[in-house]
Amino acid sequence: MTQFVPVWSNVPVHSRRLANAALALVAVGVAGLAGAFLAASVHWIHGFGGLLVLGVWAFAYNLARTLPPVREFDATEAHFAFALACFVALAALGFVLAFDLSTPVLPVAGVARPQVVGAHATLAVFGAILATVFGALYQLATMFTQTEIAGRERHLARVEYAYPAGVLALATGRLFAVRPLAAAGALAMAAGALAFAVLLGKKLYEGRVERTPMLSRYAVVAVALAAWSPLAAREWVADPLGRDALFGPTAGGHLLFVGVVGFVVMGSLYHVVPFIVWVHRYSDRLGFEQVPMIDDLYDDRLAAVDGALLTFGAVTLILGQTGVAPGQATIAGGVALAGGFVAFAANLVGVVYRHGRVLPERFHGRPENAD
Repeated sequence: MTQFVPVWSNVPVHSRRLANAALALVAVGVAGLAGAFLAASVHWIHGFGGLLVLGVWAFAYNLARTLPPVREFDATEAHFAFALACFVALAALGFVLAFDLSTPVLPVAGVARPQVVGAHATLAVFGAILATVFGALYQLATMFTQTEIAGRERHLARVEYAYPAGVLALATGRLFAVRPLAAAGALAMAAGALAFAVLLGKKLYEGRVERTPMLSRYAVVAVALAAWSPLAAREWVADPLGRDALFGPTAGGHLLFVGVVGFVVMGSLYHVVPFIVWVHRYSDRLGFEQVPMIDDLYDDRLAAVDGALLTFGAVTLILGQTGVAPGQATIAGGVALAGGFVAFAANLVGVVYRHGRVLPERFHGRPENAD
């Protein structure tokens, strides 16, 4: 988001210094928090958790100041603003949960720990993460398919706008154990997510551009989101407050976290990493010598391999978890997923290694003012 918000809104980031400080605080806070949990050290959890909260709040403040006024928001900016608000709230709830481990404060507030956990998880996954994903895809899917949202598609976009309201209703219902409110919010969320899945699939189908690893992975996202949404709605109507239904279908966690979130991240990185490397390494050499295209920086064959492994692994793992396939399918799916992640990481590390290093001898013969 720190890279994407200024680019999309065509403004400079509010403060680079604050962005770097937020990154440092979050990195130290996450690493320390993980170590504190591993060592079961309650007080270190508080300390590193405090750093993490400060980092998240600094990040949210910096990008909130970067965004244009609310009246000028488009779909992407509106989703990002909502996600930032969720980041602020979930960081506070997370710190309260950590503090409650040593000093019980939740009974004083009249709420049970599972209720706060439910609200926290809802804001984190469906507010901070998925709202960011939807906002980014509103721009990326149309830009890279060279299409626009027009005509009847605007109705789908309006239905999707029920999604943020649903997130707030589900989080509030879970926090205060109000079952009807949670169920209504869950249905609004599921309807919004399904509308977005249809819209994304339609844009990918209409696009008349060459298929890239990014667009291929976005196609998986559309299918996974369309499958997850009705399953989540059915689960939440039955029990919106249950811990087993925290993220929708009990056996469909991988459908959401791998099929939707994972494939969005991997698809986007297949463009973002080569693009950033290309800008820093080759953009100022255009016109002086022959330079590669952005999509030439990664290995096409390795991208095809990791895409096949990840898709096969996710499908096999989900079928194994639901009992449609034998139990061994879960193991096979996990192995395929691990192999796909390794191949994906190797491909992008290769981009940085092969093209990210600036070698002085490569710049001989360039004009003095080329930098």
